[in-house]
Amino acid sequence: MIPAVPAPKDGSIRTPVDFTLKPDWSFDTKHRTFTSEKGEKFSPFDDLPAGSKIVYKAPGLARADASTLNEHERALRRYMQLILPAGESAARFLQTVRSWAPVEEASAGPQVSLPKAP
Repeated sequence: MIPAVPAPKDGSIRTPVDFTLKPDWSFDTKHRTFTSEKGEKFSPFDDLPAGSKIVYKAPGLARADASTLNEHERALRRYMQLILPAGESAARFLQTVRSWAPVEEASAGPQVSLPKAP
């Protein structure tokens, strides 16, 4: 669907790359690395432009002890976003994110638009 009024081109609204981690992986926000339950580590920032951020969609669940969460909460804590610097295209980095070992699936976020005024 083509948006009625496209988002501004000044970079104030960015389209993220949405992705889901594989069940045995997590992201350490302090060290900015992915870690598996087997002890494997993966640092994604060599593949990304400076100023990129990786965030959990449900940060409260990500900080919680997994053993205290039910299966639905554990599933929700796997959802993440890659926020790129202004001017960078989510579509350009989609294949890169899909190739990362910790990632189960990835997609470009929705295209933001405003309703067209009558």
